[in-house]
Amino acid sequence: MKIWRTRNAAPSAAALAVATGVLLAGCTGGEGGTAQAKPSSAPSPTASTAKVTDKALGEALDRLVFHDTLRSSKDGGACLATAAREAGMSEKALAYIVKTNGDDAGAAIDGLSKVSNDDVALLVSRSLREDFDACVDKAVLPSGGKTQSYEPPKAAAKSTAGRPDLRQAYAIRVDQPINSPMELTKGLVSMFSSYARDESQMKTYAAAGACLSGLAYDAGFSQEALHFLAGGAPLGTGSIVEHLPNAKDKAIWRSQKFIQGLVDCTTNATSAPTPGP
Repeated sequence: MKIWRTRNAAPSAAALAVATGVLLAGCTGGEGGTAQAKPSSAPSPTASTAKVTDKALGEALDRLVFHDTLRSSKDGGACLATAAREAGMSEKALAYIVKTNGDDAGAAIDGLSKVSNDDVALLVSRSLREDFDACVDKAVLPSGGKTQSYEPPKAAAKSTAGRPDLRQAYAIRVDQPINSPMELTKGLVSMFSSYARDESQMKTYAAAGACLSGLAYDAGFSQEALHFLAGGAPLGTGSIVEHLPNAKDKAIWRSQKFIQGLVDCTTNATSAPTPGP
């Protein structure tokens, strides 16, 4: 069961944040919605490094992960607290989560970025998200106190030792230029889908393929970067931007215009087949 998500975010927002290596908080979701970046409403980051108690951390993470659902964990968030600590999040970041005690993951990520980008990367990492999902699977308690019977979803396979898979999904001739957005579609769908947490997110990326490829083609990337994107390496961890060939390509990827385009593509995605070979 996957409850950890950003409020008012498209289903793939968390995965998109990891894939792009940027923060995508405060988005309006749903079919036909438009994502607009907006300031976080979270309190100012704390500079405190005092160790927070496991009980306080568990309660804060329990609220953050379950937020507006009518559920809470049996263990008071102890599993979530252990997962956060074992992931290596700093005491400063954990103290910020406890202090804000919010139920909006998007706002938490945005606010935490003012404390530590390293902790943001840990919080949205695929590994910690899967650990949080595992906590939800084994510790969920439905409203009313009744037990729930269901088959927990299988966790996605993790990349070996946390390393990205750089093997191309599609053969690309580097001696031939990319001359149309269609040449990028399958590769971008493959690359973004490698960060998806479930089938729904994979479908979202497939539906957004044509939009993503048009956006990337028109963005001004170098041919080397376009060849990399067209190859569709199923990275699965880290971020796409760190593998782009030069500073200019990385600057384009991190630009507000391109980021907003990525958000718009995924939030406005409608069911559509991915182009065939």
